[in-house]
Amino acid sequence: LRQSIDDHDNFDQISLAQSMEKHELLEFRRISSYLYKKNKRFAQSVRLSKEDQMYKDAIDTAAESKDAEIAEELIKFFVNIDDKECFCATLYTCYDLIRPDVVMELAWRNQLIDFAMPYMIQYVHESYNKLNELDERTKPKEEDAAEEDEGPRNMMDAMGNPYMIANTPYMPQMQQQQMQYNMQQQPQQGFMPQQPFGQQQTPFPQNP
Repeated sequence: LRQSIDDHDNFDQISLAQSMEKHELLEFRRISSYLYKKNKRFAQSVRLSKEDQMYKDAIDTAAESKDAEIAEELIKFFVNIDDKECFCATLYTCYDLIRPDVVMELAWRNQLIDFAMPYMIQYVHESYNKLNELDERTKPKEEDAAEEDEGPRNMMDAMGNPYMIANTPYMPQMQQQQMQYNMQQQPQQGFMPQQPFGQQQTPFPQNP
């Protein structure tokens, strides 16, 4: 019957599940739970599995549901019936669905710290890796910071002289002295001094 359900779907699956929900044979009730899970009625499927003490089916259904509420209700059920092994198995199978504060509270109140510790160790490990990766992504690059610090120091004029740039107020007198210094350095570096405006420049001597 289970194989036929997997191979054919042209029938009322919910009606079949409801008709077998109270069947006297366990395997038929498991098929009813399977039909509920297949039709995404996970809460009903988990309920039937718990009633028949088919805890592995209930854990697998909770994990497939991707529903945190169903998974957390299931671990509370295992705590109430004092089934430590199923409590630990649910934490492993539904790890990404169960909140860590819920796990810690249940474990602390019911002396289940040893069974919850593997879950907590894994959670702390993943949290540390995520925070470390986030810190590496947001940390400023050392090369960019060094370039920003050295940028103003490398600014030079056309003559190779550094600009008078500093964190000081604007002083026209210092700027005028710098311009005079640059004009005095031009003849020494191979440049011809410019004639005053209005005077005819002396042409270069022609080779005979």
